[in-house]
Amino acid sequence: MKDLFQYGNRREDEWEILPWISDPRPPFKIWVRPEQIAPFFLIPHHPYAISLLLRIRDGFRAEEFCRLGLTGSSGDWERLARGVIREFEENNSGKDLFHFDSDEDVFCVYSQYIDDLMMLAKIIRAACADEKTMGMYLNMSEAAKV
Repeated sequence: MKDLFQYGNRREDEWEILPWISDPRPPFKIWVRPEQIAPFFLIPHHPYAISLLLRIRDGFRAEEFCRLGLTGSSGDWERLARGVIREFEENNSGKDLFHFDSDEDVFCVYSQYIDDLMMLAKIIRAACADEKTMGMYLNMSEAAKV
């Protein structure tokens, strides 16, 4: 397992320069409260990006994933997140805002679009409250592959 601060972090020369943000980028404010997204958590990579992480070993919603025919692995979480992202991008006309850096121990989605990632974090967390909603997003992700 990598150090948690390594997930979603790139070398400085690999980050996209966002021309509408002043250089150097001012500090960004994390406006989502930890309890709003727990057990997910955010890791800032100032000045470039922010990552949303979940430790797989904690087994969050593992029973729901099992009932849906999955295991709750980081790959399953990526699939769920891709469904949420698909809907998010359709409603907000953004593309390629989010990237993944997961492994067997940790689910990680990250973005240079700080506010969008925090909103995504809240949507993913809310989706987890209902197994039917989880299934809908998992199916959306599968439909996007076809």
